[in-house]
Amino acid sequence: GRHSSNICNEVSSGIMIASRLQPLPLLSFIFAITSAALIEHERVEEYERRGHTWPPRAEDYTPNTQGWRSISERRFKQVAYADSSPGEKYQGYLLATHSGLTMKNFTEYGWAVTRAPQAIIDKLKKRLHHGLAEENSKRREKAIACVETTDKYRPFFFDDYTMNDEILHEMLPLHEAWAGVELVPNNSYGLRVYRNETNLNMHLDKSSTHIISSILHVDHGKDDEPWPIVIEDFHGNTNEVYLESGDMLFYESSKCFHGRPVQMNGEYYSSLFTHYYPKEWNANEVEMDVHYRIPHHWAEVAARPEGEVHVEELDLVETSVKEPECPDAWCGLKSTKKWYGPAPGYGKCLSGGGMDKVEMLENIPTEDAFEKSEHQNLKHKVESGSESFGERSIVDGEGVLNNIDDDDVYDEDALNKNTDDDDDDDDDDD
Repeated sequence: GRHSSNICNEVSSGIMIASRLQPLPLLSFIFAITSAALIEHERVEEYERRGHTWPPRAEDYTPNTQGWRSISERRFKQVAYADSSPGEKYQGYLLATHSGLTMKNFTEYGWAVTRAPQAIIDKLKKRLHHGLAEENSKRREKAIACVETTDKYRPFFFDDYTMNDEILHEMLPLHEAWAGVELVPNNSYGLRVYRNETNLNMHLDKSSTHIISSILHVDHGKDDEPWPIVIEDFHGNTNEVYLESGDMLFYESSKCFHGRPVQMNGEYYSSLFTHYYPKEWNANEVEMDVHYRIPHHWAEVAARPEGEVHVEELDLVETSVKEPECPDAWCGLKSTKKWYGPAPGYGKCLSGGGMDKVEMLENIPTEDAFEKSEHQNLKHKVESGSESFGERSIVDGEGVLNNIDDDDVYDEDALNKNTDDDDDDDDDDD
């Protein structure tokens, strides 16, 4: 679960590399805790038994496109050249290997933008603006490394676990239609409200539960500068996606590096995050596949070949990554594809193919069905004595938490309080 952990600092405490004779501090947010120590010579034996080679062959990349190979090969060089601690070195290989080689992809580009159902947009905007107007409804998150901001502008949350869980299940058919597989709902969290002078480092989400995800942008300040989410795709492009209120970004969140490296300049920016994983998903197998794919020489600092085009340094900030030699700490921003909302419409997906290749989601509910569902939910709440959303934003020990954990921070203390507390024990991210 995600009660007191977040994707930026979840620790994989069970890994031991025996050749170092000490546990590695693997700050792995995308891998579940391994119950038994992984002995290095046994790991290498399994690497060889599986017939792995290094550098990877073209057919080893998933997907095997020229662009994906290019950005993955560059990242492997960055990790190899890094003169960092053993823990950071291994963590770098975990991230790069998981993204580039072992994690499967489900779609052509790894992301797409559509419009959320209007009924869901309306109730989330109502919840957001109610929260903005009520000081005592704001719950600030704890400072975490991958969300860079000042204490003054730490993000806050407007929680409603019941509503979030309803939306998580109502939106399931849309995510299944986009990914082309049956999914299991995992968690939905937010509303998260970013504030001025904030940026989110590039990162991946948890490979155990955050496979097919979405960011539903609820609203932002009237005079705010547009604030893009940056995401790499399977053709090697770095995309800047500018969402408008009601736009929803589908994305393969444990596969594609994503974040908001450009600092926000505005009043607020609020979204809801939902996460699903495929049925029959073997999270342990996915995790171990990555460990067994890392080369035996992972701890060595590789020499930069003479005359090679300069490859910028890659820094790990807990479990997120930065490229400090480049503006906004991400070199991909030098050349991006920019996409601006609003999205084409409900059930219509815009992705890397552009407006000429907008795809229709098949076998999804009509948009009117969400309006009817909202009326049914409201009727049930009235009959059961539930209060309005603003008065029940914190569910007393109830609500669906599932695996609250991902691209945006969550605080277990919210189960017991709903205050703007500088000393809260939040722990979350994206």
